Amino acid sequence: MPNIAARLEGLAQPDTVVMSHATYRLTQGYFDCDALGAQPLRGMAEPMAVYRVRRASGAQSRLDIAAPRGLTPLVGRASEVTLLLERWAHAKEGQGQVVVLSGEAGIGKSRLVQVLKDQVAGEPHTRLECRSLPYYQHSALYPIIDLLQRLLQWQQNASPEEKLDTLAQALSQYRLPVPEAMPLLAPLLSLAIPEDRYPPLTFSPQRQRQKTFEVLLAMLLEASAHRPVLFILEDLHWTDPSTLELLDLLMDQIPTVSFCALLTCRPAFQPPWSSRSYVTQVTLSRLAQPQVGRMAEHVAGGKRLPVEVLRQVVEKTDGVPLFVEEMTKAVLESGILQDVNGQYELTGSVSALAIPATLHDSLMARLDRLVTAKAVAQYAAVLGRHFSYAVLHAVSQVDEPTLQRELGRLGYGQE
Repeated sequence: MPNIAARLEGLAQPDTVVMSHATYRLTQGYFDCDALGAQPLRGMAEPMAVYRVRRASGAQSRLDIAAPRGLTPLVGRASEVTLLLERWAHAKEGQGQVVVLSGEAGIGKSRLVQVLKDQVAGEPHTRLECRSLPYYQHSALYPIIDLLQRLLQWQQNASPEEKLDTLAQALSQYRLPVPEAMPLLAPLLSLAIPEDRYPPLTFSPQRQRQKTFEVLLAMLLEASAHRPVLFILEDLHWTDPSTLELLDLLMDQIPTVSFCALLTCRPAFQPPWSSRSYVTQVTLSRLAQPQVGRMAEHVAGGKRLPVEVLRQVVEKTDGVPLFVEEMTKAVLESGILQDVNGQYELTGSVSALAIPATLHDSLMARLDRLVTAKAVAQYAAVLGRHFSYAVLHAVSQVDEPTLQRELGRLGYGQE
């Protein structure tokens, strides 16, 4: 099998990136691309469709990409939506709220965030939205810095002087003393401060950190003095320690302002603020079998799916909404269904359905990040979908404390 990446590299002009059709489908929406047509590649029997990347689209998540085309209707989350709207109503009245949505990957945390955004879109409010990423979890204040850069809306070719001017204007709008705040925030944004324009800082490192946090808090809270703020931070489990420290300080201020903080995280992350009366933690469960069926039929455009197909979707997805959506799409694209009078009929075998490419790489990457738990998962996979703890313990030859810890990380329960 030829190395496709190496063959594609030969087609790329200097300082450009090209990708195959398979990669294009997986990343579609995240990048603006030009189709280069089918290109002959050495070692390949047929020409391959190739695309040249022009720039990142700015999309932050798959929902950003899917929203313009229409999202799959929400299933089985009516009580959670009601709760979010109730907390938002309290925040609008000046009783600040924090909601932590917890659940495994694909369970629908971001989908609920999108629902709240859509519900309040017509109301006067300020939305501040950011997310943590796994490869920035050791970069101090990454989500906040990224938020600031988007709020400032710098032009792509703006000079450092123009960026400083934009920052100074923004600080003035937040009623912050520009000469004091500028030397604190500019370094976070990788901007050099001209010594003839602003006096150099004379604080100790600890005091400078404290003052920086004060400025950032003032910016976050100032907006709530004019209209309610919806602050969204997704993937809290990947948030760096500095941002968590800033959130600790923010939590002390929230109860008395028109501020609603909506945070999402995986189950392994335990928020340190859960005991506070204005903090609500919501753990999202998997969908029940009837809900999986309704969601699958939504994805199928409202057309009824064969019983055997639905059974396979239920078994393979375990009620995780993202998996239900992607697995159903994979079935529809597989060619084993035929539309007959407004419903699908099976024309092939569903037994060989594989994990969709949209999920496979993501699942493998997550498994690789678990390191020691990966071996336990491999033993469990050999045993099948259901197995006893005793059998796994005997087969894996892992000591009991380690095995229990790794099973917890994988989300398994003992039987």
